[in-house]
Order: sequence, then C-alpha cells, then structure tokens
Amino acid sequence: MLLASLSDQAQAQARRDTLTIGMVEFPQDMHPFITNQLVRSYVHGFARRGVARFTAEGTLICGLCTEIPSIANGRAIVSKQPDGRQLMSVRFTLRPDLVWGDGVKITSRDIALGFAVLQLFSPEPGLIGVKEIDEANYTVEFDAPRYDFDRLSPDPLPDHLEGPIFRAAKDGLEYGRQSLFNRAPTTPGLWNGPYLVDRFLPGEQASFKPNPRWTGTKPGFQTITLKVIENTAALLANLLSGDIDLASGLTFDQSLAPAKDHADRFEVRFIPSLSVAMMVPNFANPQLADKRVRQAMLYGIDRRAIVAKLFENHVPVADGTLAPAEISRDPDIRKYPFDPARARALLAEAGYKPGPDKILVGADGKKLSIDLSGASGIRLIELVEQVIQSQLRAVGVEIVVRNEPPRVLLGETVRKRSFQGMVIFTSLPAPDWIPYARFHSSRIPSTANNLGGSNYGGYANPALDTVLTNAQTELDPIRRLAMWKEIQAIQAEDLPILPLYHPAAVFIQPRWMTGILPPKSLTLPSLAAEEWRVK
Repeated sequence: MLLASLSDQAQAQARRDTLTIGMVEFPQDMHPFITNQLVRSYVHGFARRGVARFTAEGTLICGLCTEIPSIANGRAIVSKQPDGRQLMSVRFTLRPDLVWGDGVKITSRDIALGFAVLQLFSPEPGLIGVKEIDEANYTVEFDAPRYDFDRLSPDPLPDHLEGPIFRAAKDGLEYGRQSLFNRAPTTPGLWNGPYLVDRFLPGEQASFKPNPRWTGTKPGFQTITLKVIENTAALLANLLSGDIDLASGLTFDQSLAPAKDHADRFEVRFIPSLSVAMMVPNFANPQLADKRVRQAMLYGIDRRAIVAKLFENHVPVADGTLAPAEISRDPDIRKYPFDPARARALLAEAGYKPGPDKILVGADGKKLSIDLSGASGIRLIELVEQVIQSQLRAVGVEIVVRNEPPRVLLGETVRKRSFQGMVIFTSLPAPDWIPYARFHSSRIPSTANNLGGSNYGGYANPALDTVLTNAQTELDPIRRLAMWKEIQAIQAEDLPILPLYHPAAVFIQPRWMTGILPPKSLTLPSLAAEEWRVK
C-alpha cells in the first residue's frame, strides 16, 4: 500500500510538471502584428513580452524598458516647429539583460523593425518613426502630441531573423507568408518570454517549454500545451474529467458548474472586465446602412432579459464600448431600452411594411432579413443569438444565424469583411483607450493596410474621424474627457456597433495551482504565466 501510494504521488507530481489548457479558439498563424486577435495575444503571452503593459490593477509598467516615459521625467518632449506644428519625441531605454531565445541581444534595431512592420499592417496614427540612439536607447517620434505616448513604443521583432525576410519581401502580404513566425514558429530566436514555442499546429495545438535565457521568475512548468476543443460543452467535459487542467473560452453559464458543483477542485472568480460583446453591422449592406434600422434593432432586443436569464445579472448591459469601470464612460449616453413599439415605428419610418409572413418588406420588395454570424460551438453565443432572433422577429426583422468555426470567423470572415449582415463577437480594449482602430475610416480592412484594420463593419463618419484624431493628440485630460463624451454621443446616435453587454472575465484555477487569479481583469492571464505553479 505504501509503495502504491508513493507511485500515485510520483505520477501526480509528474503530471503537474505539465499543464494542459483547452481552448475554443486558436490562431491560424503566429505573427504578432499582422492581425489583431485576442486569442493570439493570449497564446503569445507565454512566449513574448512587450516594451510596456498594464498590470492586472490597471497600472502601466515596463516590460522591456527601464522606466515609463513622462513629461515630468524628461523622457517625453514636445517641440514647436517654425511652421507652428508640434512634434513629440519619447525616449525609451531597454533593460541591459534582454536577449532573444537564441541568446542574441535585444536592441533598439529590433524596435525599429517592429515599427516598420507595424506600418504595413496596423500603423499607429501620428507615429512617424523610431530613431535608434544606441543599442539600448531609442526615441519614438510623433507628428503631434499623443496622450498615450507612454505605451506606444513598437514591440521588438528579431532583426537578425526577420529583418532580411522583411527587407527582401515585395510587399506586406509576401512578408507575412515568408515570416518565420508563420513558417517556423518554433525558432527560439523569435521569442523573448518565459517560455519558447516547442510545437505549433495552425488552428490546432501549441506547446511551450521554459526559455533557458529568460531572466525573470523561473517558470513553474516544464511543458504547457494548448489544444483546441471547439465545442464549449466538450471543453467543460474535458475540464471536469481531468483531461485538461485549464479551460479558456467557457461560457458564463458553463463556468458555474465548477463553481457550484466542484468547489473542492476549482477556485472560480467572476471579475468585471473592460470587454464588450457587440454586433458589428456591415455598412455595405443597404438595409443595415440605414441608421433607423440599426436603432430599431437595438430597441427590439431586450438586453436586460439576456443579462438576467443567461448571466444571472452578473454582467451589465452595454450602452457603448466603454465598461462601467472606465472613468471616461459617460453615464448620460443615449440609451436604447427595450421598446418594441419604438422599433416598429422606426422601421415603418424607414419604409418597411409587414409581409405575408409578418417579416417586414422594404419599398424595393426585399424582406428585412439579416444574416448574423458568430462562433459556432460556443453555447452561450448560440443562446444569445436565439434570443435576439426571437425578439427581432417579433418586430418584423428576420435574423438568419450563420455561425462558423472560430478559426474561420476570426481568421477569414471578419478580417476580410466577407460577412453579409452582422457579426457578433467580444472585444477587449486596453484601459484608457481611444477607439481609433475600431471606428476610424482609415482602419477599414483593405489591401492598402494589408487587411490589418479593425473597423470590420466599414463604418465611415468624417465627424467621428475628426474627434478621434483630436482626442488622441490632446494631452489635457479634462479636454480629452469632453472629446470622449462627443465620441460616445456620435456612437450612440449612429450605432457603428450594436452593444449588447460587458462580459465578466471568468478565471478558473485548480486548487492545486496558484498564480492565475488576478484582482482585476485588465490584462491577459498568460502575461503572468511565469507565476503559474503548483502550490
């Protein structure tokens, strides 16, 4: 019996040298800059670190730098030019102990390459260059002051590996195909985090091993494996059976099972987050291009009922992109309470009349039928879609659900704007975020930005473009807050997105583990993966 007990303990300890995480979504490629996907950021958190980041408490700290720049410490300087323009120069210093996974030193040349690649895919407005001072010091140059200058240093790319590929490519798309991040992501020199990518199967699985050249806290696991389980019901079953240790992507209702029925095995926290669940309309669709139709649909959805029935009132209804925790949120923003009569009136005003099957028909004879695309296999999304479908049918709008696997929806459909009606997904903005990338017309995905924009609906409003640009260049927080109110007012009137609710972040930690649960959900948990370990 004693030998059997010791054997069981040895097997348990061996298993706990490894960690297996099930995920409902997974990136198709591993380049950090080509597309903006939350799931890729989560995966990169194990093996990649940036210049600066927000802590779980919402404080900006250095990742690779020695000091966060500010005007007070002299690292951020605004200079007036003879023609009256104001330029901004922000100096960063890299820590001296930084190396890539192959031992090559991280230098300002790697930052300059990061800037050059970003310019092809996701150019930051106003960021005009990176000047290398020496190996450790560089300045980030802006054509106007920026309120968020302290977090806008490009993150590094290994120039000794990616530089020759980038400079030889004829355009951004060719570089993306040839990049080692996509062709050979297990190359150690691509990574600078606590773990290295040991194995990668696009859309399926990745495994990580400790980075022997990491100078921070020693990682607690010898292997971390991420694998796709695209159905959330199967994801939960795998977690409860012990086939996986952690689950990323469980819906709110499914997370209640470990909390209520398996509290002896799991510690579960539901933490308010900055994320917003929304429906993004395609403005190329003539029916959705009519503001009255968008407003009518939001009036026709009982979002409070969705929050009560599906989330047990643990999450708030969203009236815009900003969650209640954001200090810039305007509490007086225009609201769209559930009002079917108002919805019908707006649709009638837009020229729609009831058809023989009670679905409205426009003056052109076309039914008011809207496709809604979401991630298949995610039970909660499917439930939300069913509620929306039923409620909008009651006001004469037909919703046709056309869900796709997450890898297709995020990797192809959304990025290439191939959805015909609306797409439903969740976005997690950074704290104190001006939504330029989400709503400015220059950020509509196109060949010009190598499909790198995040304005997936194709929304264009010159008035919003102007205030977004002005807000980003305003250093005075009081004046910027007034601009934020204007941004929210335009969004609430025009509805470039249809906000639904602000999801709570769910953190499920096995009781034999520590290090995962943050006090607030303002960052990705994988950015602290080196702190994860057996108790």
